[in-house]
Amino acid sequence: MEFLLSVLPLVLVVVAGYALAKTGTIPRGSWAAIETLSFRVLIPATLILAIATSDLSVARFGGFGATLLITLALVAVGTLALRLLPHHRLSNPSFTTLFQTTMRWNVFVALAASEQFLTGGIALLAVAIAVLIPLINIICIVVLASFGPARASVRRIFGAVARNPLVQACAIGLALNLLDVSLPAPVEDTLEMIGRGALAVGLLAVGGGISLRRLARADARVIAGAILRPLITPALFVVVGSAVGLPAVQLFAGVLVFSAPAASNGYIVAKQMGGDADLYADVLTWQVGLSLMLLPVWAAALL
Repeated sequence: MEFLLSVLPLVLVVVAGYALAKTGTIPRGSWAAIETLSFRVLIPATLILAIATSDLSVARFGGFGATLLITLALVAVGTLALRLLPHHRLSNPSFTTLFQTTMRWNVFVALAASEQFLTGGIALLAVAIAVLIPLINIICIVVLASFGPARASVRRIFGAVARNPLVQACAIGLALNLLDVSLPAPVEDTLEMIGRGALAVGLLAVGGGISLRRLARADARVIAGAILRPLITPALFVVVGSAVGLPAVQLFAGVLVFSAPAASNGYIVAKQMGGDADLYADVLTWQVGLSLMLLPVWAAALL
């Protein structure tokens, strides 16, 4: 019951976002600006502060980072193997979309959940963001370029990664941390004030993007995409993390990374690079619901 109550605020904020969009209180056309504000300002401020002021020593987080990378590699190889199965019926656009919805993760949901379930959870998630976000962006763009009509040069791939605000925020935070630079109190207070609304606004944006009509459009591709991210990939992390000997808190932080729904920016990438954007939206809608439903189960099992 305790874990059910812990996830309830997340659900209610997502529902509030959906209600605001559905009733037109915030027009559909305004949600893009809200998502941009979260992605480019609020979440980066949170990450810079968390990374700059946390103990990110290899001794403390080295095993966690290594487990994240091992799991990511296994997920990528396993998803690519779907394309090699005999008699598969996945078109290239469907395959690249399933690959994206399995690899990408919604930082807003994961950070908000870490605040609810873990003490010091944001620092752990900051490590995951710094380790995974650049790699995931590169891998997804390479796969889309390889299997889609759009061709992406190496320069374009690294340019897109370098312009990602989350990557930039991680780089700034890591530089401050490694150089042992203490932020002036006014700057730290400013970042904290900006980031204070990041998690709630991010969840509102998730709710604002939900279309319940898409829940009725579940075919085999949607079902596969819906269960790969919230169920199979976090289970894989738990297996690898348990073998490495990660503590329960780090196991659950990794579960948040691999069970969070796919990032909404993958929808735009799919449209731009020949993926199936409608399939991405269908899978994402299912993943949001399943992810929030499964969080208390994972918490009860691991914490």
